[in-house]
Amino acid sequence: MLGIVLGLAGCSGEATPQRYFPLAPGYHWQYRIERTTMDGTQRIRQAVWTVAVPATLDVSGMRETLGGQRLLYVDDGDGIERLQTQRTGGPRNAPQRVTVLPATLVVGTQWHQPAVTTVLENTGPPWETLFRISVPVELEYRIESLAASVDTPAGHFDDCLLVTGRGQAQADVGNYIGRTMVEIEVREWYAEDVGLVRMERDEKTGAAALSAGRLVMELDTWSDD
Repeated sequence: MLGIVLGLAGCSGEATPQRYFPLAPGYHWQYRIERTTMDGTQRIRQAVWTVAVPATLDVSGMRETLGGQRLLYVDDGDGIERLQTQRTGGPRNAPQRVTVLPATLVVGTQWHQPAVTTVLENTGPPWETLFRISVPVELEYRIESLAASVDTPAGHFDDCLLVTGRGQAQADVGNYIGRTMVEIEVREWYAEDVGLVRMERDEKTGAAALSAGRLVMELDTWSDD
């Protein structure tokens, strides 16, 4: 059963990536997710947990989701990186390493991470057609604070790692909109010995027909046994 954290949760000890993003087996998290598009707001729940890594896999940690997704991570001194398999219309390429958190956790540390828009969609004529755009955007991440505070359904967290990501790209999105600027801004709060406790993601374009979308993920419950 997932444990419920109420009240104050603090952070202490050496600031290492796995203190903020646990990979050891036995962690369970449940999140409330609010997805807002130009069609309205959808609320869902998502469960994530860490599991033991099979001997056949050369990775540092593995997470699974309620939807059956398996996420693989490597922590070999360069920070925590997620293995992301790429497809180019043919066989799978070698997994790409995407930095989740860098090895150096100090204010001002920067890194890059690829992203794709996920909440830019709208339903409209003709025939109430769903129009969704998926645009790749390179985000520049930065550590803003190691002493941030945040409130979540799981409780109040102090002394947390606050990370921001920003990026933009010009793209031809078609559907009578044509070429427009696409922007993504992300804010993530990580509590020591807990993990990600809140995430906010805003996506915008310069087109009025598909101007904005937002995704918020908040920790609801968690346990580490």
